[in-house]
Amino acid sequence: MRLEVTPAEFSRGFKQVVTKEGTKTFRVQPATYKEIEEQVLVKPESTRLVVEPAQYEEVEEEVVLEQARTELEPCRTSGAAAYGAASAVFGFCAKEIPARTRTITVTRLVKPETTRTEIIPAEYKTVTRKVVDQPAEVVPVELDDEIDTLEIAELVEPAQTRQREVPAETMDVSVRRYEGRPTIVARQAVCDRDLTRDMVRNIQTRLASLGFSPGEIDGLPGPNTINALSQYQIENGLASGAITIEAMQSLGLMD
Repeated sequence: MRLEVTPAEFSRGFKQVVTKEGTKTFRVQPATYKEIEEQVLVKPESTRLVVEPAQYEEVEEEVVLEQARTELEPCRTSGAAAYGAASAVFGFCAKEIPARTRTITVTRLVKPETTRTEIIPAEYKTVTRKVVDQPAEVVPVELDDEIDTLEIAELVEPAQTRQREVPAETMDVSVRRYEGRPTIVARQAVCDRDLTRDMVRNIQTRLASLGFSPGEIDGLPGPNTINALSQYQIENGLASGAITIEAMQSLGLMD
């Protein structure tokens, strides 16, 4: 049974529709600015103490190392000699020893350390800043309706469905059925180092002659060649999955 659908019929035309209704809104008129320059106090006036160091000079002075003195030394006098040798009277003579001095260099204070107050003037910087010239204001704005012209389709006749009997179609096909389950078997295969292009070319030629499709006869074991060999092996009950000695013998390419 088949359902046949008759599509709906439409007539096309144009229609104007309001896509957005008009309204009253407000627009903000931004403020305007002007630039002015002004002096800004960066650092106020201050004072600081300035220390003026003391002043010295080097002068030479004579320093007394040892004061002048008078020493008495024993001596002979005429009075003492008159008494004879047995007299206990002694005579002394006065000896003047001058003072001992040395000239040295000394540092003399000329002007003592003083302090004074120094005034540090204030610092100003000229800056440019913006000030409001005219403030912002709100302006009313009337918005009209937005109208768009659309292409529309009006239904003239709705879709319809009806059932119709469709006879079954058959075809005769040949089906190969396999009995049992595939098993893993060990077969001797041709090693890669022993596989030559001539050998592959002979396999391709033989498979093509038997109705299989190995692709281009180029001596390269590509996917088409391997698929054709696998089909041949399966259809002839041989182990598949490699170029086996068994398959080569079945193809008549090896004794």
